[in-house]
Amino acid sequence: MAPRMVELRHLRYFIAVAGELNFSRAAERMHMAQPPLSAAIRQLERDLGVDLFVRTTREVRLTDAGRAFLQGARRTLADAERAAEDAKRAAAGELGHLRIAYSWSMRFGTLPALGRAFRAGHPDVALLAQEMWNARMPAAFENGSIDIALSLCPEIAAELDLATIRKEGLVALLPLAHRLAGEEAIPLSALSDEEFVVFPREIAPRLHDAFMATYRRAGFEPRVRNESFHTGWDLGVLAEIPAAALAPQTVAGGLPDGIVAVAISDPADEFETCLVWRADDTSPAVAAFVDVARSAIAAAP
Repeated sequence: MAPRMVELRHLRYFIAVAGELNFSRAAERMHMAQPPLSAAIRQLERDLGVDLFVRTTREVRLTDAGRAFLQGARRTLADAERAAEDAKRAAAGELGHLRIAYSWSMRFGTLPALGRAFRAGHPDVALLAQEMWNARMPAAFENGSIDIALSLCPEIAAELDLATIRKEGLVALLPLAHRLAGEEAIPLSALSDEEFVVFPREIAPRLHDAFMATYRRAGFEPRVRNESFHTGWDLGVLAEIPAAALAPQTVAGGLPDGIVAVAISDPADEFETCLVWRADDTSPAVAAFVDVARSAIAAAP
């Protein structure tokens, strides 16, 4: 016959008796009567097939088997208590990991602000962030490679939930020598004769279309150069391209050398930064990140 599984309560009783070496004091410590405590220890010894204590009318002491069992009992009970605590913390979104995808402009303010705010309240949730084009995010959610995304004008899919956490206006990114580089704000129509650097539509269709609609509301169709905005930025050559570009306001906090940001004064042009996650995702860590993001951005200056 296979031995019975040792119960955690029996381990607690055994540790109490081993600590007191007195059944009466151990029973008081465990807030129980002595007879059921003595019966539980006898049951534990039968389950193990060894004597854990030497009992005489004068003393109670551990046997060699009892001393060996005590070390393992303490480890087992500590592991069980730690596992129970970890389960509670994971259920509260305080433990685990989150894989976060973010679109390019999030790196300049939104992502760092959320990372600091979330880590302050959830230091044991590991965050793994990766930059990703908007167009790739729905597939990444579908194959399970990301848990949450931060995106400017994200792609929309039926299986995804979105929460807007920030709305911001646009800035024109201009070479330092540009005739309007010293202005505080300009209407977008002031750039109607300029060439523009944009990004390929296939990497972020909805965001690309929103930018094109902005140009058209300003009364012109942009003349687009054959350079990629993001590539020019990342290679440090954007200032060498004689063209303008549009970007959300937060980008102004991390401009490359030779580029200035001038606010666009057109009042209707606000772009939404959204949190995105799977609608069927029940992860407490995801829910906690959404809650922190909403409050952190709302409190940001």
